[in-house]
Formats: sequence, structure tokens, C-alpha cells
Amino acid sequence: MKYHFIFLILLMGFFSCNQPEGFKEAEDPIDAAREFVRAVLDGNYEKAVLYIEDNQEDKDLFERYKQYMNNQPKKEKLQLKSSSIIINKVENLSDSVSIVNFSNSYSMKPTELKIVQKNKKWLVDFSFTFSGNIPTNDVH
Repeated sequence: MKYHFIFLILLMGFFSCNQPEGFKEAEDPIDAAREFVRAVLDGNYEKAVLYIEDNQEDKDLFERYKQYMNNQPKKEKLQLKSSSIIINKVENLSDSVSIVNFSNSYSMKPTELKIVQKNKKWLVDFSFTFSGNIPTNDVH
């Protein structure tokens, strides 16, 4: 019995280390956008990357974005961290693709995120933010 308890504690510790504190699976496109944007505004890139599609282009773009943000003045980062997320518009293109237009209360610059559902997970297509292209095979 003692060994089962120790094994259970070790197993819980292992799984809790795989995801940053506060991470939760997105329940819908708005939730995915909000969780991703909040993590980025807070500078929690370890959490934010978990909401990004698992492809090399998105990972490379996000890494460059992260480096850019890390080089911003501390005052700017604090302003972003204290800002609120404003959802301006949600456009559901299909049951698995949505465009979420948002801004934050600091910069007030509208930005669009493409949110896709893959393998029952809502994820950010980060490359869309820079290209603005919606492949026709994603729209049903």
C-alpha cells in the first residue's frame, strides 16, 4: 500500500510538470483565443505555446515573436500585463474554424487570430496572424 501511494504521488508530480500552472484545455474558439492572448500579455510564453498549432511554421513564428517581446522595455511589458482583453468580433467560418478579432486595453490595436479545432482541441493558427490567409480547404 505504501508503494502505491508513493507511485501515485510521483505520477501526479510528473504530469503536473508537463503543463505550466494555470493551463487548461480550451473549450471553444473564444476560450482558446482568450487563454492564448492572456498568456502572451502576461509574458507566459510557456503557457501560450501550448495553445498554438503543432507545426514548425507556427513554432518558428512564435519563437521570433517571443524574442521580440522579450526585448521590449519593462514598462511596455507591465502595461500589457495589466491590460484587459477586448473581443471585438467572432466569425465562425465552420464548426472547426473561427476568426477572433480582439484588442487589448493598452494598445487598442485590433488583431485577428484564426482558431482551429484539431483532434478535439481548439488551437491558434499563429501564422494566420501574419499572413491573413484562410486556406480554402479549411472553410466548409
